[in-house]
Amino acid sequence: MSDLKQLAQDLVCPKCRQTFMRGENSLRCSYCSREYKGNSYGYLELMPTASNPDTTTQEYIEIQGHCGSRVYTEYLKPLLLSKPFQRVLDAGCGLGQGVSMLLEEGYEAYGVDVPVLSKFWDQAGKDREHFLCCDITSLPFPDEFFDVIYSLGVIEHIGTQIGHCTLAENYWKVRQSYADELLRVTRPGGRLIIACPNKCFPIDIQHGVEDGLNHPNPLRKYIHRRTGMNIHRTWGKYYLLSYSETKRLFCRKGGSVEFEALPLKGYFGFTQLQKGFLKHFFKLAVMYVNHLPQFLRTTFLNPYMLAMITKSDSRIHH
Repeated sequence: MSDLKQLAQDLVCPKCRQTFMRGENSLRCSYCSREYKGNSYGYLELMPTASNPDTTTQEYIEIQGHCGSRVYTEYLKPLLLSKPFQRVLDAGCGLGQGVSMLLEEGYEAYGVDVPVLSKFWDQAGKDREHFLCCDITSLPFPDEFFDVIYSLGVIEHIGTQIGHCTLAENYWKVRQSYADELLRVTRPGGRLIIACPNKCFPIDIQHGVEDGLNHPNPLRKYIHRRTGMNIHRTWGKYYLLSYSETKRLFCRKGGSVEFEALPLKGYFGFTQLQKGFLKHFFKLAVMYVNHLPQFLRTTFLNPYMLAMITKSDSRIHH
């Protein structure tokens, strides 16, 4: 089990944001008396609400292990080092390779995700003081706690019914809670890095077309099955986000917030383009993504939404 004494000092109740008292094998809120315990794998569960059903696969974990290290080394680390930082959160960390590498390099890093990831953290020997089971819209950290937060391939699953592509009725409200919560725990001048496939680009090769709750067009299903390409609509209610929608989520309140569309070079490993039908477009895709001009980053010609939001000193938060 993790060091409850240290966690009691660092964390707050995700329900009411008051301080913790240390119990024998749990943390108890000093205000609302809500109690949080470690699960069977020894990771603390700070979940005021139920999480989505378990849809994690071994293939997903293997991809996370390989890609997570590469993305951190080739893309995130150089980006983070452009400004001083010490405390980092991976919001929706999956296996959390970046968090482990940050900890090894002497930074104070945390990874949060749903409880089902605990068994994979345990298998990989992840630090129980820095990997926590949380609801990402209700985090157990004090205000203005982090210098940097990154949340990669997560936002498109927020507000969905089972974590895939079918949106809940209140999806925008849930996504706004996610954005507000990440901003709350970011210090003034701190940075947030948010990524997902660009809704305005009509082809998505990272996600399937169905999750058992939706009923996609048979032609769309056929194309995806044969080519690996999810040909989707670029307007209306859809679970992917555009640059403009992401900016609206993170920049809607008082105070100025800098919103920057980041370059894609170095972010992708292009593994999904090295097999099957898509391998014929591998070289072209690499060239296109790595040399996309800055003025096209927020347009429908960019396949990915990769943005950095800088929280200003004057931002009003709640």
